[in-house]
Amino acid sequence: MSPHDVNVALHVAGGAAGLLVGAFVIGTRKGETLHKRVGRVFVWLGGLSLVTALVGVFYFDPLPPLISATLAFGYQYLSGLRVLQLKTSGPNLMDALLAALGLAGCAALYLSMGSGTEAWPPIIGYSAIGYTSSVAVYDLSRHFWADAWLKHVRRIDHGLKMTGAYFAMMSAGVGNVFRDLQPWSQVGPSALGMLVMVVLLVAYAAGMRGAGRGGV
Repeated sequence: MSPHDVNVALHVAGGAAGLLVGAFVIGTRKGETLHKRVGRVFVWLGGLSLVTALVGVFYFDPLPPLISATLAFGYQYLSGLRVLQLKTSGPNLMDALLAALGLAGCAALYLSMGSGTEAWPPIIGYSAIGYTSSVAVYDLSRHFWADAWLKHVRRIDHGLKMTGAYFAMMSAGVGNVFRDLQPWSQVGPSALGMLVMVVLLVAYAAGMRGAGRGGV
């Protein structure tokens, strides 16, 4: 097998296993021991998927949709993990640099897109750029309301980003398997992910309101 074949095999294996494990993580209650243990497995599989994707982007000739999926998954994955390190303090310089790097990646993808092709419809690139840049700008904004973010938002911040990373992984996988159905085979999982995140956010907000009333 060539180095490229080995990289592809590792990427596919990590991504497929990550999708199976990630679905289980989403279905478990946050904070429970099972969620944490299985979540660590997803982190390792996600890391393998991200590293092999980056190798493909920088050292081989990747399909353009892979680049957009790598950007969307990679930023949410790394930013979501960073949230776990911010239990007692708000975002710091490292988080600002990560957000700036994410925005730089969005700019680079935009400048390299061109007019698009049948295999690289603009909707795929623009959706990845729009969503990832929005998350990065939000991350930068946290520095201006760090205390409120730490008290009210940090917990759901991690959950939403890792959920977004999971569906970005799914988007890449489904889009690659069903290439003839592009762009919808790649945009569809992303849209489903947005719906799931809205449901999680609404449930979290309802829980926060309930906790607030209970403390009165």
